[in-house]
Amino acid sequence: MPLAAGTLAPPAAARDLSGAPARLEDLFARGPALLFFHKADCPATAVAAPVLPRFAAVPGLALAAVSQDDPEDARAFAAASGWGEAVRVLLDPEPWPASDAYAVRATPTWVLVARGGRVEAVAEGWSRDDANDLAARAAALAGAAPPVVSRPGGPEPALRPG
Repeated sequence: MPLAAGTLAPPAAARDLSGAPARLEDLFARGPALLFFHKADCPATAVAAPVLPRFAAVPGLALAAVSQDDPEDARAFAAASGWGEAVRVLLDPEPWPASDAYAVRATPTWVLVARGGRVEAVAEGWSRDDANDLAARAAALAGAAPPVVSRPGGPEPALRPG
């Protein structure tokens, strides 16, 4: 079962693309963060990944893609997804300790964490409604207007399970 809203996000270690240690809790120490746990060969991740940088419209929201892939595949996937500087890519190497700490059962798994570590929302797979709800919740944490990150008639389907 994924983390429940209202629980505290667990401490979890990962690595950045250079191999340096990174702690997920550092992402939400100063403001809200959206964690996107993914695997490059997952069909639902392929649908969801291009939407992730659209969350950058929320002021102060840290975006982190936590990859279960090796560094080369993670780098290539980030580039193909158009993440650029908007999304920080972190590595969660096998046996996937960060994914395990966050109770990730499927990819992608989205975890919205408020400043200080309270889990606000969790979604699995790809759903337009879930993505827009996450954006609205993130905007509420930032005191900003909610962006629409996926519109009907856009390039992504309404639903793709993980």
